[in-house]
Amino acid sequence: MGPARSSPRACSRPSHTRSPPVSRTEAPTMSRPFSLRRNRAALRGLLRRLRRERRGIAAIEFGIIAPVMLMIYFGLVEVTQGVMIHRKVSQLTRTLADLGAQSTSLTDANVSNIFDSARSIMMPFTATDPGMSIASVVIDSAGVAKVCWSDQRNSTQLTVGSTVSLPTALKVPNTSLILAKASYDFTPQLGFPLTGHIPIGGNTIYMRPRVGQAGGSAGIEQVGRTQSSGTTKTC
Repeated sequence: MGPARSSPRACSRPSHTRSPPVSRTEAPTMSRPFSLRRNRAALRGLLRRLRRERRGIAAIEFGIIAPVMLMIYFGLVEVTQGVMIHRKVSQLTRTLADLGAQSTSLTDANVSNIFDSARSIMMPFTATDPGMSIASVVIDSAGVAKVCWSDQRNSTQLTVGSTVSLPTALKVPNTSLILAKASYDFTPQLGFPLTGHIPIGGNTIYMRPRVGQAGGSAGIEQVGRTQSSGTTKTC
């Protein structure tokens, strides 16, 4: 008989038993101490993000600038209107003197027509009636100028016989002048509560009579004023 075979040994693998997980004890969270440098860095980062954020900046800027732009715009409109009114008042005053100096004598109807014609120059600024006055000033042999007659509309009438102060170049003895004045109360729409009515004009313009008549004891050439009774006043 042959040798007996040894039965093979069962190869047994060592069983690996899993060890239970080791519990790691986490260290307690420690709060960071206050750091001025760290806070400054965080603030700078926040500011950088704000600078890069452009989505609402245009609306904010417009909201800040719009009231200022509107005030400038309406202010320019008011100034432009004031300049235009000043020019028209100057033209109106000159027209009063020019029309008054073209007649030998003026009736009530003539004076009314002169005021109406001169007022039309103020178009389109006719919401307020301008103040207008016209007078004849006679200079005697001594060079003293006095009012001979005067008419007005929406203004103060010059006192007949009152002395008028004239520029030296116009004080020519035994002559006469037509005096004209005009003014306008400008009412700004924007700054009225602060400024109120602004008077524009008030300057005086003089003109020599073109086709006057000799009048008064000295026979001075002047524009007469025909009264409603039909008599003509000269000085």
